[in-house]
Amino acid sequence: MLAPLTHRPSPARVALHAHLMAHAAGTPSDELLAHLVAGWTLGEGMLPADLGLGAERFAALMARHFPGLTWRPSADLAPRPELFPEFDDLLRFLAAEADPAVPGAGDLALIVATGCMGAEHLWQDLGLPSRRELSQLFALGFPALARANDRDMKWKKFLYRELCQRDGIYVCSSPSCEACSDFKLCFGPEV
Repeated sequence: MLAPLTHRPSPARVALHAHLMAHAAGTPSDELLAHLVAGWTLGEGMLPADLGLGAERFAALMARHFPGLTWRPSADLAPRPELFPEFDDLLRFLAAEADPAVPGAGDLALIVATGCMGAEHLWQDLGLPSRRELSQLFALGFPALARANDRDMKWKKFLYRELCQRDGIYVCSSPSCEACSDFKLCFGPEV
């Protein structure tokens, strides 16, 4: 179940998203990428100008999803985030979970891993308008993870929990989520 929208996108976001979609190639991930680019352009989130992909990979992504649109963001406008030690493990985990049938799912893995380096909710760090779009991103690019998050745990917490469990690391001392004193931190609303 998708979380309800907590706020309305700004008119500038709506207009920029519409402009990007007017140039969209028609792939399933065009709309989500338009949200990511619109968010970055408006200074939302913590992604760098190339969404963490590097200049060449970003240019290829834009050409594939928004052909005919010239988009050359200045690297000076958003610094690269500090990559925490777990970045490579998280990237490998997401890349392994990316749906190979979805064009650009590997790019989404790198973008999401980069967004996980931020301090806010993942949808905010990615510059998305709400958690709803983040859940759509996972349903499209990482369907097995979307199905596994069947209790709607906050995405960043879910990813780190899954990564730790796959490595045999269990950081929760509570026998179940329902018995945990931090339940609302993992499953509460994201505002």
